[in-house]
Amino acid sequence: MPHVHVNGTDIHYHIEGRGPAIVMIHPPFLGSRVFNYLRTDLAQDHRVVTIDVRGHGHSKAGDVRLTVPLIVEDIKQVMDRLDVEEGYVLGYSVGCMPALEALITHPDRFTGGIILSGAAELRDTRNRGLMRAASIGNRLRAKEAVVLPIALGNADSRTTFHVLHNEGMEGNAARFKEYSDSCIGYSCIDRLRAIAAPVLLLCGADDPQFVQYARELHEHLAVSELYLVRGARHQLPTKAPDKTAAAIRTWIAKLEVQGNADSFFEREALDHELLEMGVLSERQAAFGNPQDL
Repeated sequence: MPHVHVNGTDIHYHIEGRGPAIVMIHPPFLGSRVFNYLRTDLAQDHRVVTIDVRGHGHSKAGDVRLTVPLIVEDIKQVMDRLDVEEGYVLGYSVGCMPALEALITHPDRFTGGIILSGAAELRDTRNRGLMRAASIGNRLRAKEAVVLPIALGNADSRTTFHVLHNEGMEGNAARFKEYSDSCIGYSCIDRLRAIAAPVLLLCGADDPQFVQYARELHEHLAVSELYLVRGARHQLPTKAPDKTAAAIRTWIAKLEVQGNADSFFEREALDHELLEMGVLSERQAAFGNPQDL
């Protein structure tokens, strides 16, 4: 099980494939295996790097408090050790907060961002309440009470549940709380214009709160594209991986091949191709309630 020692702790990572690099960041309570489907698919033509945030999965907890900026620094140093000079940073759920922070603070290392079911800040009562549930002690039973529903919610099968649950239970309850608290207190709304890199915003069409958050990101980011995954809710990496990977692959290909989709007609063709896969652009979704399309 590969680890690198950075910032005073051992970080577990997985690297696979060749092509444009994608570095994936998971939210609290889970580990990097939540990206198993996406990693396997995208590694066919991309260099995919997944890490367990310190104190999660198989990464050691370290001796310092976990914060969003520290996660970014850990990621950057892992990239240095793996000779990944630059790449796209992908964040899932509140794991998008370190991804956005990375785009703001290290524009030389991150050429673009991919935000899956994400937000620049959490303002709604429900999701803030769920995150506060991480204020637990170090007792195994307390950790189980947090990991179990998160693993169930993200699982598409019994096998996936066991993988996510077992990985979650390897984590450190104190770091769960710190990651959660850091995300609850995080906001980069007033700094989004500092992100010059292109950003792909992907959200489940049946995830109304995060559709709202995604549209807010789309409004504030300088260069972004918003797509809604038809028939999907929040858990895109595990419950809509094929559509999610297709949208990511198509978007990166457009950026990597100069001249792709530069014209109106090429863009329309690209949107039509994604629509056939069940992924709606914001223009298509604007004609009605995305849940009805």
